[in-house]
Amino acid sequence: MKKYIKEHKIVVAAIVFLLILIIVAFIAKQLFFSGSSNALYGSRLDGIENVKVRKNEKEALINKIEEDSAVKKCEYDLQGKIINVIITVNDDVGIDTAKALADKVLEVFDTDQKSFYDFQVFIKKDIGTGDFPIIGYKQNSRDGFTWTKDRVA
Repeated sequence: MKKYIKEHKIVVAAIVFLLILIIVAFIAKQLFFSGSSNALYGSRLDGIENVKVRKNEKEALINKIEEDSAVKKCEYDLQGKIINVIITVNDDVGIDTAKALADKVLEVFDTDQKSFYDFQVFIKKDIGTGDFPIIGYKQNSRDGFTWTKDRVA
């Protein structure tokens, strides 16, 4: 065995170097990517199957918001446990009227859904003004929306 190693020093050194490189690469992968096999949202979505938002609730939300004369368009997007609602209002709508639309969003969902999901309402106009867009956020443990500060144009 010693004779073989002496005769093939370069090959043995290359094999040892390759083994060390593989071990270092494996350790580096574990160190830098240790959580890559976990779910994207971790355990925050545990129990979501008990409070799913059904297609008819999504459609009811969009219809309820769009039936208001101040609204041009309503869009819905669910990401994890955040329900995003994007509302485009008419150009003559004021801030207070726009903020009242957020309460209509909550009317569609039941108590369990409101206590599980966070709600984010984006209200915008087609033309840019100093007051819009405004964003309202309702955390699942809160009763009402918190709004971006009113801006001075």
